[in-house]
Amino acid sequence: MNRKLIAYLDAVEGYVNSIARDIRNNHVNYAVAMYDEDGPFTRLIPLPSPQTAGTETQKRDYSLMKAREIVEDMKKWNPHLNYDTFGNLPNEFEQDPA
Repeated sequence: MNRKLIAYLDAVEGYVNSIARDIRNNHVNYAVAMYDEDGPFTRLIPLPSPQTAGTETQKRDYSLMKAREIVEDMKKWNPHLNYDTFGNLPNEFEQDPA
């Protein structure tokens, strides 16, 4: 596999694991730092309630399944999860040295 694909898959898996952890911990929202022409802002993604019945494996798998669904939706609007633009974006949050 090429380096861009490996980095992209790592980024996607990082989002999935982070969101799944927040679902299991019963967080209400997941915050994503974004940037547009007006500057930086935070987008809040509502999270589903965690599964409370079943084995720990079932609870974990439920949170991972829901997290993957959320990440698939994020690919539509988050340029850092769009494979076509992945790795070509400047780091918008770095301060200008001037």
